[in-house]
Amino acid sequence: MFMMDKTVLYFGLVEISFDVPDFIFQKIKEQNNKIRYYSKSINILGSVKFINSNQQLIEYDGNGNILVYGRLKYFKEGISLYYIGEYLAECLLIEHSDTLLIHAAAVYNPLSGHSILLLGDKGAGKTTVAIRLCIEHGYHLIGNDQVIFGSNSGILLTYAGTSFFKIRRTAVLSDNLLFKLFSKFFNRSLQFNKASWDDKISIFPKELGIRTCNFSTEISKIYYIKTDKKEKQIYHSIWNDSLASLYLNELLGRHISGQVACFQSDNGKYFSTMPLINYEKNNRVREQIVKGIFAKQKLFKITAATPAKIAEAIIENVKKNS
Repeated sequence: MFMMDKTVLYFGLVEISFDVPDFIFQKIKEQNNKIRYYSKSINILGSVKFINSNQQLIEYDGNGNILVYGRLKYFKEGISLYYIGEYLAECLLIEHSDTLLIHAAAVYNPLSGHSILLLGDKGAGKTTVAIRLCIEHGYHLIGNDQVIFGSNSGILLTYAGTSFFKIRRTAVLSDNLLFKLFSKFFNRSLQFNKASWDDKISIFPKELGIRTCNFSTEISKIYYIKTDKKEKQIYHSIWNDSLASLYLNELLGRHISGQVACFQSDNGKYFSTMPLINYEKNNRVREQIVKGIFAKQKLFKITAATPAKIAEAIIENVKKNS
């Protein structure tokens, strides 16, 4: 038998109350949360309640509350419950603030007072470009890997993001700046059962002398970037064709459609999909933001041989438009 306890965690602007066994989350405090946004007060509330059961089941009641049924052995580490809370917070936030959480990087230019949003597939060089813009050109980090952005009165804004860098061995070996900064962390031999892509470390911006930005800023440009070693020139143009529409529609809809989360145990045992939360309302937010990006011609594509050249192209573009 176990005692139930109420633990409150904050996900950006959302407060999630967890009604779970008292030993879960005992080491997790507010400061450990990944995404924090300081310029607004908490006004969005939700809850996750664990109910001991022989059947693994997850339900959403339509009023900001998720019920998790299952055997305690599958959830005692708190990993699964934490990500369920994060998913709930993401969906509740969209409806209240017209914002979306996406896989991206974002940096703030203190000279212009505007931000830049970096999009791209995994391995495209987003983290490397963000680090180069911060270290070599004085930009501040808004978020890396996950970014909250949206629309307010027709203006596209970044709000917050994950405030640390995940550095992969593959990135360190392919960029001279990253090699100079991080090769000492990878001088050990790679484990025989671990790919270079999966060998990574986490670094906080302050360890690199990088400042962070925790307030909303207007987006000047959105760049879809791609590193291609065979590319001899820097390809840079506005991106507004059918592929751009498909890409944005998919990227901005991954969280609201439950594609980035599933109901599983702490060690990855799959149970089911996640329940959709406020999908119709949140989908309208996605449509509004995608249309706004194209209407304002904010989206550009940059392809180059290295992240360093991509960063150079971005800086040149900023100079031309300043």
